Amino acid sequence: MGRRNFKRKQTKPPSEKEKGVKENLREAGLNEKVEDIKTPQPHSIEKLLDKAEQLIDEFNYELAQKFCQRALEMEPDNVRALETSSSLLLELGDMESAKHCLGRAVQVCPEIGFSKYMTLGQLMEGATAVQCYQKGVEMMLAEKEKKQEEEVAAACSDDRPVTDRDISSAYCAIAELYLTDLCFEESAEEKCKDFVEKAIAADSENAEAFQLKANFLMSKDEKEEARRCIKKSVDMWLPKLQAVDSGTIADEDFDPVEVCPIPFTTRVQCGKILTELGEYEMATDVLETLLDEDDEVPDVWYLLGWANFLQGSEYYNNSRHYLQKGKEVYLKVKHKDASLLEHIEELLKELGPEEESTNKNDGIVAEIGSSDEEEMDHN
Repeated sequence: MGRRNFKRKQTKPPSEKEKGVKENLREAGLNEKVEDIKTPQPHSIEKLLDKAEQLIDEFNYELAQKFCQRALEMEPDNVRALETSSSLLLELGDMESAKHCLGRAVQVCPEIGFSKYMTLGQLMEGATAVQCYQKGVEMMLAEKEKKQEEEVAAACSDDRPVTDRDISSAYCAIAELYLTDLCFEESAEEKCKDFVEKAIAADSENAEAFQLKANFLMSKDEKEEARRCIKKSVDMWLPKLQAVDSGTIADEDFDPVEVCPIPFTTRVQCGKILTELGEYEMATDVLETLLDEDDEVPDVWYLLGWANFLQGSEYYNNSRHYLQKGKEVYLKVKHKDASLLEHIEELLKELGPEEESTNKNDGIVAEIGSSDEEEMDHN
């Protein structure tokens, strides 16, 4: 398909890594070993953390860990050091240690810096997650109303200015909890609806909010309104992404990081919603954009196969291709969802082996050609 891949990439080639380590340490005013620092200069913690964040962006987690560790040794309760360490730990997959760092940051500085609450909300479950998100929203709203106090906030946090999208996304996160983990709680439906509407009111251009509303409406079997919402959501980002992929927008006219504001997993869910609503063509368009970003996600191949299967026999060859690829990727990455593999195998069994119509035609052509040759020889 040839679409651009917008993933982050290392800024230095692997061959320069060793040289880069010394360079990084020198830039931060350190010796070759971070552990050798004895008398830190003023603001050296900020230099350490600046460098740690740069290294995280470059995927150099091993060296970033040393900078974070040294910063925490110098000031164990430095909020920025705790939050940067939590970011690194999340990249390394250590969720428990990340939660510990963020929990400590909350204890040290509970009333300034909303981002730690938003990250904790993603790591926690159920009612605890809701409390984290609500605290984050409360702080974002307060910061938005009092922008003049940003200097005070900067003393304890490096949070960027709050945007309407931040607040809208936080409301989305809370609504989604009432749609999933907390769906059996009393008044869960009313709370979910309330937070969805708040998300849209906070930012009417947030595609994720309209997708969530579509999901909510589907849970109530209001399919027509759900279809309207999911189409509105997709129209906010898919045409631009397709234009970039086709090269009709010049590279300098867009920011590759912002060209699609919807996370990968949210777009997978989008494809699923569209399929369930019978919007197979749009579902295929959405799902195919994901393959160029990561072609080793079994769910994407499966959904493409399922969407084509549901369109009828004319699409069975496409369906078979996607499902076979989905099974292959499932086994390769050792995916854990047994029900997914079971449904793929059921569908492949129903589809049966690929028809060999092309081979039969080749045989007929060969037979005709052979007869013509014999007739020519005879003449």
